[in-house]
Amino acid sequence: MSITKKAYLHFPSEMTDKPFISDLIRDYQLTVNIFRAKVTPGEGGYLSIELSGDEPNLERGFKYLDGIDVEVHSGDVGLMWKEESCTHCTNCTTHCPTSALHVADRKTRRVSFNESKCVECLACLSHCPFGVCSSIF
Repeated sequence: MSITKKAYLHFPSEMTDKPFISDLIRDYQLTVNIFRAKVTPGEGGYLSIELSGDEPNLERGFKYLDGIDVEVHSGDVGLMWKEESCTHCTNCTTHCPTSALHVADRKTRRVSFNESKCVECLACLSHCPFGVCSSIF
Protein backbone atom coordinates (compact mmCIF):
# COMPACT_ATOMS: atom_id res chain seq x y z
CA MET A 1 0.00 0.00 0.00
CA SER A 2 1.40 3.37 -1.04
CA ILE A 3 1.73 6.15 1.53
CA THR A 4 2.37 9.81 0.80
CA LYS A 5 4.24 12.15 3.15
CA LYS A 6 5.07 15.80 2.76
CA ALA A 7 8.49 16.97 3.86
CA TYR A 8 10.44 20.19 3.95
CA LEU A 9 14.17 19.67 3.39
CA HIS A 10 17.09 21.96 4.08
CA PHE A 11 20.57 20.99 3.00
CA PRO A 12 24.00 22.61 3.29
CA SER A 13 26.14 23.98 0.47
CA GLU A 14 28.19 20.80 0.13
CA MET A 15 25.00 18.89 -0.76
CA THR A 16 23.89 21.11 -3.67
CA ASP A 17 25.80 19.01 -6.20
CA LYS A 18 24.74 15.61 -4.80
CA PRO A 19 21.99 13.57 -6.52
CA PHE A 20 20.11 12.63 -3.36
CA ILE A 21 16.66 13.05 -4.96
CA SER A 22 17.55 10.59 -7.72
CA ASP A 23 18.86 8.23 -5.00
CA LEU A 24 15.43 8.34 -3.32
CA ILE A 25 13.79 7.41 -6.61
CA ARG A 26 16.27 4.74 -7.70
CA ASP A 27 17.41 3.15 -4.43
CA TYR A 28 14.20 3.41 -2.39
CA GLN A 29 11.57 3.19 -5.16
CA LEU A 30 9.94 6.44 -4.04
CA THR A 31 7.95 8.85 -6.15
CA VAL A 32 9.04 12.44 -5.57
CA ASN A 33 6.82 15.43 -6.24
CA ILE A 34 8.68 18.72 -5.84
CA PHE A 35 6.39 21.59 -4.87
CA ARG A 36 9.06 24.24 -4.44
CA ALA A 37 12.81 24.41 -4.59
CA LYS A 38 15.50 26.96 -3.98
CA VAL A 39 18.96 25.61 -4.56
CA THR A 40 21.97 27.86 -4.89
CA PRO A 41 25.33 26.15 -5.54
CA GLY A 42 27.75 26.95 -2.75
CA GLU A 43 25.00 28.30 -0.48
CA GLY A 44 22.67 25.39 0.26
CA GLY A 45 19.11 24.65 -0.60
CA TYR A 46 15.49 24.12 0.39
CA LEU A 47 12.97 21.70 -1.05
CA SER A 48 9.30 21.27 -0.34
CA ILE A 49 8.46 17.76 -1.52
CA GLU A 50 5.98 14.95 -1.30
CA LEU A 51 7.32 11.39 -1.13
CA SER A 52 5.18 8.39 -2.03
CA GLY A 53 5.96 4.71 -1.65
CA ASP A 54 5.42 1.77 0.63
CA GLU A 55 6.03 2.34 4.34
CA PRO A 56 9.33 0.41 4.65
CA ASN A 57 10.84 2.27 1.69
CA LEU A 58 9.65 5.64 3.04
CA GLU A 59 11.27 4.90 6.40
CA ARG A 60 14.50 3.81 4.72
CA GLY A 61 14.43 6.92 2.50
CA PHE A 62 14.02 9.26 5.49
CA LYS A 63 16.86 7.45 7.32
CA TYR A 64 19.03 7.90 4.23
CA LEU A 65 18.33 11.66 4.24
CA ASP A 66 19.14 11.90 7.95
CA GLY A 67 22.44 10.15 7.32
CA ILE A 68 23.61 12.54 4.61
CA ASP A 69 23.23 15.84 6.47
CA VAL A 70 19.80 16.81 5.10
CA GLU A 71 17.47 18.36 7.68
CA VAL A 72 13.99 16.88 7.33
CA HIS A 73 10.86 18.47 8.72
CA SER A 74 7.97 16.12 7.99
CA GLY A 75 4.59 17.67 7.42
CA ASP A 76 5.88 21.22 7.28
CA VAL A 77 5.06 23.47 4.39
CA GLY A 78 7.02 26.42 3.13
CA LEU A 79 4.04 28.70 3.63
CA MET A 80 3.19 30.48 6.84
CA TRP A 81 -0.23 31.96 7.61
CA LYS A 82 -0.35 34.26 10.64
CA GLU A 83 -3.89 33.78 11.88
CA GLU A 84 -3.51 36.43 14.59
CA SER A 85 -2.75 39.06 11.92
CA CYS A 86 -5.48 38.00 9.49
CA THR A 87 -8.31 40.51 9.00
CA HIS A 88 -10.45 37.81 7.35
CA CYS A 89 -11.01 39.89 4.23
CA THR A 90 -11.19 36.56 2.28
CA ASN A 91 -9.25 37.92 -0.69
CA CYS A 92 -6.82 34.98 -0.45
CA THR A 93 -9.57 32.36 -0.52
CA THR A 94 -10.64 33.18 -4.07
CA HIS A 95 -7.08 32.67 -5.31
CA CYS A 96 -6.31 29.43 -3.43
CA PRO A 97 -6.72 26.58 -5.95
CA THR A 98 -6.99 23.82 -3.32
CA SER A 99 -9.08 25.69 -0.73
CA ALA A 100 -6.29 25.36 1.81
CA LEU A 101 -7.25 28.93 2.71
CA HIS A 102 -11.01 28.90 3.07
CA VAL A 103 -13.91 30.42 4.97
CA ALA A 104 -14.50 27.97 7.79
CA ASP A 105 -17.62 29.59 9.19
CA ARG A 106 -19.96 31.40 6.78
CA LYS A 107 -21.64 33.32 9.60
CA THR A 108 -18.43 34.84 10.99
CA ARG A 109 -16.58 34.78 7.62
CA ARG A 110 -13.40 33.75 9.40
CA VAL A 111 -10.60 32.41 7.23
CA SER A 112 -8.88 29.14 8.16
CA PHE A 113 -5.76 27.44 6.82
CA ASN A 114 -5.65 23.68 6.18
CA GLU A 115 -1.94 22.93 5.82
CA SER A 116 -2.52 19.44 4.42
CA LYS A 117 -4.29 20.90 1.35
CA CYS A 118 -1.59 23.49 0.62
CA VAL A 119 0.45 22.86 -2.53
CA GLU A 120 2.53 26.00 -2.00
CA CYS A 121 1.47 27.73 -5.21
CA LEU A 122 2.02 31.01 -3.31
CA ALA A 123 -0.92 32.77 -4.98
CA CYS A 124 -1.94 33.98 -1.53
CA LEU A 125 1.27 35.98 -1.11
CA SER A 126 0.42 38.48 -3.81
CA HIS A 127 -3.29 38.55 -2.97
CA CYS A 128 -3.11 39.21 0.76
CA PRO A 129 -3.17 42.99 1.21
CA PHE A 130 -1.90 42.65 4.79
CA GLY A 131 1.07 40.28 4.31
CA VAL A 132 -0.46 37.56 6.47
CA CYS A 133 0.83 34.84 4.13
CA SER A 134 4.57 34.48 3.71
CA SER A 135 7.10 32.04 2.33
CA ILE A 136 9.78 30.56 4.55
CA PHE A 137 12.19 30.60 1.63
